[in-house]
Amino acid sequence: MKEERKTYCISHGKDVDGIASASIVKLANGGKTFLVNYDKIIETLENIPDNANVYVCDLGMNDSISERFIEECNRITKKGKFTYIDHHILKPSTKKNILKAKVKLIHSRKECAGVLTYELLKKKVPKEAAILACYAAITDYMDHQQIAKSLISNYDRQLVLLESTMLAYALAYDGAKPQFGNKIVDAFQELSFPHEIKDVPELANKQAERMKNIMKIVNKEAKSYKNFACMESSNPTIGLVANMIIGELNVPVAFAYRHNTINGHYEMSFRARYNSKAELGKIVAKITPELGGMGGGHNKACGARIPDNKLNKFIKLFSAELNK
Repeated sequence: MKEERKTYCISHGKDVDGIASASIVKLANGGKTFLVNYDKIIETLENIPDNANVYVCDLGMNDSISERFIEECNRITKKGKFTYIDHHILKPSTKKNILKAKVKLIHSRKECAGVLTYELLKKKVPKEAAILACYAAITDYMDHQQIAKSLISNYDRQLVLLESTMLAYALAYDGAKPQFGNKIVDAFQELSFPHEIKDVPELANKQAERMKNIMKIVNKEAKSYKNFACMESSNPTIGLVANMIIGELNVPVAFAYRHNTINGHYEMSFRARYNSKAELGKIVAKITPELGGMGGGHNKACGARIPDNKLNKFIKLFSAELNK
């Protein structure tokens, strides 16, 4: 008797887009979900059996992991199936090797991963699951894109904005821990709204209070440069701090960074206004390898990690690239 192929989904666990993508995959196929950050992709893949139906969602490729990622793709596709859904920058050479490994590649920078996942699997999930893609698009600042706009138009926009922000703030306050993220994925299997999920409203309120206090700190501590500003923060979700810097200092681009003293690096999160022409993901992906780090993402939002002794050098390189 042929063994049934089990589904495994590895998705970005730090934001709503990754969690929404994982939730849609699980609604369509069941199986097991792993919510990870970029540094755990390979380790997680290595522990998945050969004869598996694997989905990797909202986890962009960079030079430090692409070779090993493709090795795992080749291993799994010999006996199983592999689907890679993403919307980050993908080098042509990496894309070619992923396709050569017989991976089903769903890649577009025009929509967020949650929307791409929903579009791929919408015939296998309840129509109500479309709202999960809406949460993803709004919190990933891609709600102005064509498919996302169409999906959001089917709902009361204020409700979707409320639910999306509540979920994003709850994840931010909790530090996007996998245990909490998996609780959200499980609740979404019942198509619960974020405000109905235990602890989400309370944590969102706490994060709102935290953000109110950060507004005061930003005005005192953020440093302004030509066309951007930045500051160090201990906040678990520094992307929200970067957004705050843009608003408080009225700059087109901002980033916040958090010091990891144990590993000796800075974690960084970048944001840009909607009307900014900066290609942040491209800039960060270019600079970070020169400094022994890694990074990348979208034009308006991305992340990076660099050695903690390279911050000043990074700022100089970032400023030069941004102002070309």
